[in-house]
Parts: sequence; structure tokens; C-alpha cells
Amino acid sequence: MTPLKLCMVALLILASTIVIKQWKADFLPLVRIGAVVLFGILLLSSIEPLLTFFSDLSTRAGASQYVEIILKGLGIVILTQICSDICKDSGEGTLAGNIETVGKLELLLLCIPLIEEILGTAERLLEMGG
Repeated sequence: MTPLKLCMVALLILASTIVIKQWKADFLPLVRIGAVVLFGILLLSSIEPLLTFFSDLSTRAGASQYVEIILKGLGIVILTQICSDICKDSGEGTLAGNIETVGKLELLLLCIPLIEEILGTAERLLEMGG
């Protein structure tokens, strides 16, 4: 789906939330959650070319472990952002901040094998040079 279509859907949802807020504000969280689910589905349907690219790249370059870490990191970032935005929309800014902190920590933990490999390569290069 093109960015223009996504923006049009977002504006349509925004107009709906404004009308529902004036009509029956109790249904507003449901509309917001429905919008998040809709955009999640649209995201999943449009991410297929990216996954195909990474799959081809990993088989050609022999870097499947790196691609796996990148995709897991991307998933963590997207899920953390969506969950944080839902909490912010619900007025729970503190909870949203905690979710973002935990997401950042999970991303850091995911990168530990990469950091170890980079440091190991740097050690081997230093040993070769001196």
C-alpha cells in the first residue's frame, strides 16, 4: 500500500475518532485499538518484499545470523513502539516510557552476540598486526 493510501486511511480514522469522541467517548479506545490492528495488518502485508530481500541477501552473503538479528530487532522496535503509543493514547505516559526502556534493553541484549564477534575480530586483527 502506498504512503498516500496509508495517510488517507489515517485521516479517515482520525475523522472517525473525532466524531466518536463527540458522540460516545466510551468507544474511543476500541476505535484506536482497531486502528492499530488495521495498520499492523497493513504493515505485515507490505513487509513481504523486505523479508524477501533479506532472505536473498542472507543466502548470497552467508550472513543468515546477521539477518536474523536484524529482523528480530526490527520486530522488537515495531512492537515496542506500537505498545508504547497505545499506552500514551490511553494517558499512561509512565507505562509507555517503561515499555520503551524495556524494548531498548531487549534490543541491546539481542546485539550481545554481534558485539562479542566484533570484539573478537578486532582482537584477531590486532594480533595479526603486532
